[in-house]
Amino acid sequence: MVGAEPIFIDKGDKIGVLMLHGFTSSPDQFKELSLYLSSKGYTTYAPLLAGHGTCPEDLLKVCKDDWKESAKEAYLKLSGKVKKVFIVGNSFGGNLAFYLAKEFGDQISGIVSLGTPIRLRFHNFIKFRLYTYGLLKKFYKKRPRHYALDYTDMSDEITYSFMPTKSVREFFKLIEEETIPNLPKVKVPTFIGHASVDPVVAPESATYIHEHIGSSHKIIFWFNSSHHTLFSDKKRDELFVKIHDFIKSIV
Repeated sequence: MVGAEPIFIDKGDKIGVLMLHGFTSSPDQFKELSLYLSSKGYTTYAPLLAGHGTCPEDLLKVCKDDWKESAKEAYLKLSGKVKKVFIVGNSFGGNLAFYLAKEFGDQISGIVSLGTPIRLRFHNFIKFRLYTYGLLKKFYKKRPRHYALDYTDMSDEITYSFMPTKSVREFFKLIEEETIPNLPKVKVPTFIGHASVDPVVAPESATYIHEHIGSSHKIIFWFNSSHHTLFSDKKRDELFVKIHDFIKSIV
């Protein structure tokens, strides 16, 4: 897909920010944040995760372990170039950020979790659908921009318009088999950002992460927004400043 290419802006070897995009999305959602953070002197890297940025059929070919592996490869690539690494995970990217923190421990300087799902809105209904008649349905067409069951709400984002139902089941496995049981093992400083009226991820996800994460340095911030993807909100400049302030508070 044109515009779905990885983003890499090299600003030297001190601090790097790894940015992991959302489910069915692409690094394009980080184009403004990467420019903002690079203007502050940080090397920024937004990789393309396995199965993304091409066509929905390619997403069918991968599983949660492939997503974990591509996140790990991206971390190793960036950590080989800088002294400190922070990870920004948007939605599904936040689940992968917590996986990396569990794997690499205090080698990671901090995590920014944005709208990371533990539970989706209408969570039980979505699971029922996936594991009943969804077993016979290969793809699920995304609904209009603000439909509550959608997984992205940016009409101009470079993303898939269809989601493979098998891949959504893998997404649930990532949450249930990786994120939830391993949150207590995540000890690195963590900023948890969430929209006050998130149409996709249930707000108790943010409070659950805050209550169960093993880090003693954790901050939860509620953005006055009705967008799941906070980068699409008019107040994204406030988000960028919060992320920068969090990084500065640690380095």
